[in-house]
Amino acid sequence: MKLILTILFVSLLVPAFAQQADKEALNLSMMVFDRALEKRDTISLKRLLSNEVTYGHSNGWVENKKEVIADLYNGIIGYDRIVTSQPEIKIAGKVAQVRSTAEIWATLNGEKGYYKLKVLQVWLWENGHWTLFARQSAPMKMES
Repeated sequence: MKLILTILFVSLLVPAFAQQADKEALNLSMMVFDRALEKRDTISLKRLLSNEVTYGHSNGWVENKKEVIADLYNGIIGYDRIVTSQPEIKIAGKVAQVRSTAEIWATLNGEKGYYKLKVLQVWLWENGHWTLFARQSAPMKMES
């Protein structure tokens, strides 16, 4: 009876530990992604962006992987600083849904701006690491 209870207890704990490890890996991937945007690190971005990514900006502009990297590399958009709140993460198998708020200081077509956004990201577990599959942001109402 003890053996059965031990096996049952361990089988219930293993998925919880595995999911926690996944959240930790996802948190790390998100942090590396933000720093890669700030540093214009296109090598890291190529690894972190899914080939099928749709990257939606708060102004309705949607880019694919090639466009995100090219526009960052060519200076069309530059992320000077990104500060993200503690994300709310839900993982279902190999898919993660992440909601957060972000404060972004960026330069778009030579004009500096500040954006306070609500952000939804969908990450996929592919080839042993998390890749960003979809992102959409919306402006937050500014307090007066």
